[in-house]
Amino acid sequence: MAELRPEQLPRALERGLSAAYLVAGEEPLLIEESLDLIRAQARAAGFTGREVFHVETGFDWQRLTHAANSLSLFSDQRLLELRLPTARPGKEGAAVLKELAERPMQDTLLLVICGRLEPAQRRASWVKALSEQGVMVQAAKLRRDQLDQWVANRARERGLKLEPAAARLLAERNEGNLLALAQEIDKLLLLAGDQAEQTALGLEAVREAVADSARYAIFDLPEAVIQGDVLRAQRIVERLRAEGEEAVLVLWGVARELRVLADLQATFAQRGDMAAVLRRHRVWRNRESRMQALAQGGSAGRWQTLLARAAAVDRIVKGAQPGSAWDELLELSTDAARMAGMAVANRNQA
Repeated sequence: MAELRPEQLPRALERGLSAAYLVAGEEPLLIEESLDLIRAQARAAGFTGREVFHVETGFDWQRLTHAANSLSLFSDQRLLELRLPTARPGKEGAAVLKELAERPMQDTLLLVICGRLEPAQRRASWVKALSEQGVMVQAAKLRRDQLDQWVANRARERGLKLEPAAARLLAERNEGNLLALAQEIDKLLLLAGDQAEQTALGLEAVREAVADSARYAIFDLPEAVIQGDVLRAQRIVERLRAEGEEAVLVLWGVARELRVLADLQATFAQRGDMAAVLRRHRVWRNRESRMQALAQGGSAGRWQTLLARAAAVDRIVKGAQPGSAWDELLELSTDAARMAGMAVANRNQA
């Protein structure tokens, strides 16, 4: 029937309940809020019974089948909620879910929750059946360029006005931690009191009120580098350092991108096959054009120089050379991000 983003779910529920829902993704806050909306709508529609199943090793799928086929002693209408730790229910589980989706019952609403669905998993028969016969909600992780708008929308929904700079600061301070971001918005609403809808909170007011709860993954740093976002790259390095991440793992992510760019730039200089380089390094398709632009726009040999510096940082990390690994990593990431920004600018002017 439909594949929705979490923000589209409320309007869809207003049009009525579907027989089955699949809520998948990697943003816990968006998943839980989507589940709360579905459960509330189900209760309002008379689905007062609820049975929850957690799929673990050795899970008996016939329990779910039996529950779907049996009448409840306490309620005429029930919600059957199934939680999958992964998006791989196995052969038997896939068959059961497919059958339940294709054979909906008036007194039973099926709700399946799982983690992120990889492209291959989205083509699985049970996923197709649930999305075609019911609704699939994809609670994907928000990209950095989506956060400012998400903050502004959520604040507005709660009756809080924010200046664009204030929304941007909130997003930066809580990047990678959507729950903390939502809590900060609620806290600001309480602090604003009766003035929440009358006066937009500015940058300084928000800076004084919010905490720095940003959480970053190792792969956020190379992404910031190739985007040419110097300040974000610096912020991520400092945060990963404070959180006790292993410098060798953080360096690996940056060095991998530098290796691809150095290889691409050398191939471009020799008029070689850049597509073959991208395939060899298994660069994601949605990043191919960006990487090629960085390679073609960068100063000759510059990416190779930065890669050599990454090798020097690696020796420091391993104790083979004196120095502060994190300080050198900060400097390397800063220079690489600055180089990326210049490469794109040069490419656009060419």
